[in-house]
Amino acid sequence: MATKNAISSSTAVPVPTRQKTVSGNEYASDHARRKDIKVRLQYLKDDPIYRSVKPVQITPNFADKEKRTNVKLESGELETIVDVRGLDESFTLDQNGFRYVKAPTRFEQWSSQPRIAEEYLPELESLLKREVDGCDEIYFYDARIRQAGDDGVRVSGLSYNPFARQVHADNTERSVLEKIHNLTEIKADYYLSGRARIINIWRPIKHPVYDCGLAIADGGLLEDGDIIECDRHKAETGRYWDTMGVAKYKSGYRWYYCSEQAEEDVLLFKNFDTATNVPARTVLHTAFDIPPEDVPPDAPTRESIEVRALIFTYPAGPKPLCSAQSEHPLAVQLKASDLRHVDDEQNITDRLRTDIDEADEVKDAVLLLRRQEIRRLERVRDALIRERDGLLSELRKASTERDLLKTELSSAQEQLRIQAGRISLLESETGHLQRQLLCSHAELHKHPEQTSQEFGDSTSSSSPSGVRTYGEEDGLRFQPGYRPERQNEFERELLTQRIERQDHETQKLRNDSVCSAAGTVSKAWQASVDEAVRREREKHAVLVKTLQDEIKRLRAA
Repeated sequence: MATKNAISSSTAVPVPTRQKTVSGNEYASDHARRKDIKVRLQYLKDDPIYRSVKPVQITPNFADKEKRTNVKLESGELETIVDVRGLDESFTLDQNGFRYVKAPTRFEQWSSQPRIAEEYLPELESLLKREVDGCDEIYFYDARIRQAGDDGVRVSGLSYNPFARQVHADNTERSVLEKIHNLTEIKADYYLSGRARIINIWRPIKHPVYDCGLAIADGGLLEDGDIIECDRHKAETGRYWDTMGVAKYKSGYRWYYCSEQAEEDVLLFKNFDTATNVPARTVLHTAFDIPPEDVPPDAPTRESIEVRALIFTYPAGPKPLCSAQSEHPLAVQLKASDLRHVDDEQNITDRLRTDIDEADEVKDAVLLLRRQEIRRLERVRDALIRERDGLLSELRKASTERDLLKTELSSAQEQLRIQAGRISLLESETGHLQRQLLCSHAELHKHPEQTSQEFGDSTSSSSPSGVRTYGEEDGLRFQPGYRPERQNEFERELLTQRIERQDHETQKLRNDSVCSAAGTVSKAWQASVDEAVRREREKHAVLVKTLQDEIKRLRAA
């Protein structure tokens, strides 16, 4: 996570022995104007999350309406920002990472980007060659222009961020090397075999700074681990853009600024240096609000221009045959007026975000309707499934009942067959009894005649003394009043009753057989009804299957 204040030896080179003598503190005599102030600066929050998660910031930060950044800030302890005016101390780029120089300018057309490219950039090139040693080639590649126009808007570069009130470094080794390779292409390896620096030239324009100053920390006091690499992602795409350095609060930083810094007071500060044997290879800096009691009444808003330059020092040895460089990348942008008004950029971003939001709302509405339709179809499907399950349960129950009815029908048919056999047997017995009855009837008619004749014979042969009891000599005695015809009638009556009982039982068996046959026919009709119900349920099952397929298709869509 922590980006050390050093870079790999493969790209790092020592400072060339050739040095340019620079003047000391040009502001040492301004004792009367000196204004040290105490403020609380904004640092990266000391959060344990950054031990495992890399900080990510969105650029430009005003477009980060979704708060995709995970950078959390907190105020540090009260710190003194020392005014360089009236200090006897001198500052150099290699020892401290910054210095203030007097560099008056006659340029005033700060709203004309082509004029800045044609007139102001050459001034800066001369300034750098005068104040910075080893300027073999200079590439201006970026600018920040902040000014208050008639309508109060501020103008900024393409990668504009409002006054960065956060302690930071503009670049880290990773983004510096990426910039060098992107800007110089095939010459990058040659440049990196020498010395490469990024130096910012920061100047107030039109009037001194009263409300929002720029504080610089002494880069020679930075230690390994003070600067933490933070990825920056573009707001409109969310993709990686470059890296910057952020820092947590610690005691020991030494902060400086220039009170009421005017247009002629130019601040040079180092963003990165591939040299390894200099104390200051980068600096931390931040915008800060000057306390209200130190701001004059009706003071104008800060206006400034900041230009970033890549400065290359050729490696020792033969110089390139053709050292003429192409036009500065920044000059190309300025001539095309590619720097935009903040409000324009913000309006474009807002319109784009509004279009995206509206598209998202339409998409969400469509998805909501689809979800509602899916839920409705799921409810219909569930209802049909429940109905199908109920019908299947009823069908299984009906099938069971049908099987029972089949069993009962088979049993009834078997009983009917048995009853039919019994009826045939009873009819046969009844016929036999009727035949016996006819034979008995003839014998009964014959028996009284015989008895009468015998009785007559016995009467005619009886003694005169009285009547002999019939059968005495045969061992037979008739009770007094005995009549043989009554005995025959009694037997005949018994046979008749028996025949009637047989007829009654036969009729009963016939009735039972008819009832059993009728029940069997009724159950067979019910079975046909159950079969019709089963076919209708099969149709419902096909409908359920069709609805399930439609739901799957909607989900897939």
